[in-house]
Amino acid sequence: MTLVFSLVVSLIIILVIISALFLLMSIDNSSRSGKLRQQADQLGLKYRPYASLSRQVRDAQFLIIEAGQFRHFRHLLEGETQAASINLLDYSLVYEAGTANQTLMMISCPLPEVLCGRFRIQPDHWLNTDVFSEPIHHSMSQLQHGQLHKDIRALQIFSETPGALAKRLNLKVRQWLLAHPHLHIEWSHGILLLYRPNYLLSPDDLPAALISGCELARLLQTTEP
Repeated sequence: MTLVFSLVVSLIIILVIISALFLLMSIDNSSRSGKLRQQADQLGLKYRPYASLSRQVRDAQFLIIEAGQFRHFRHLLEGETQAASINLLDYSLVYEAGTANQTLMMISCPLPEVLCGRFRIQPDHWLNTDVFSEPIHHSMSQLQHGQLHKDIRALQIFSETPGALAKRLNLKVRQWLLAHPHLHIEWSHGILLLYRPNYLLSPDDLPAALISGCELARLLQTTEP
């Protein structure tokens, strides 16, 4: 009886463990992590639940990263598409005004040497470095109304090469910017960064967002008027 009882108990424990694993897998598949993992498979990207910033991204010194306290993030989707190299991640920013969670989209976007300086395009000021952040020494200047087409004069645009950037903001680029009025955009070290402050992209919206982001990268790389 003792042997039989022990076998029954062992079987029950095994069944409980298996059931718990199935439950955890079910929860994961229905969670943001599980849905992003599935979306990564469909997009041909690799998924990592936790990661740290790469050297290339750190060297780019994007404002949203430099102003925060963390250099790690959740839910990295990375890889190559036909259009570009892609990095998508959820980034939690702790800064002077509190906490903001947003999805950052980073797309490879090599630009000509004449436009090698970093630039930033934003609808408003929402982010400043705080007393705990290392000072950021950027030589960017804000483009003045006279340098911008009237369609986009409501935007705040900064660049290390204002004249070169102004020429690159052609009709199609301006139309793209006007169609995405809530996005903050940065470019540095061959990387185009796009995000909406305090907004996490739904996994179902990732394909369309990637197509749109890659379209902006392509438009910036063209030189047509």
